[in-house]
Amino acid sequence: MSAMKFVVGEPKKLTLAFDEPKTGTNSYGMWYMYGFKNGDLSSEEDCFFATASLHTMIKTLGAGEGDEITIEKCQDGEITFFKVNGLTLNEMNSGGSAEKIAEASPTSQVDKLKARIKELESELSSYRDSKLTDADIPF
Repeated sequence: MSAMKFVVGEPKKLTLAFDEPKTGTNSYGMWYMYGFKNGDLSSEEDCFFATASLHTMIKTLGAGEGDEITIEKCQDGEITFFKVNGLTLNEMNSGGSAEKIAEASPTSQVDKLKARIKELESELSSYRDSKLTDADIPF
């Protein structure tokens, strides 16, 4: 197990492995260790440590197990900050933030699959309702 470090200007798309991070305290204060699923089998990275503000941003978006999020470490002069799904902490706390957060919130894999099932059921229903015969179907 190895922790990933974020590099300024390099967004990382991650799928969270758990609903909640492991937490603890050390000489630097509170820490938040998030596990993520890594599709790159050659990499040993499978977790990252979040700052308190990054943790707050992930929770604000409602991200949990199976959700895909994009985290980017940014720098403006001397100030280093994060964006999660394109939003900064300030954007999450400013006017109109509810709409921004709703747009940036990840759709869980379960919700995506449910939506796809509805699409396929609708498509199947339209085929059943059509006047096609078995001879019209190419397979």
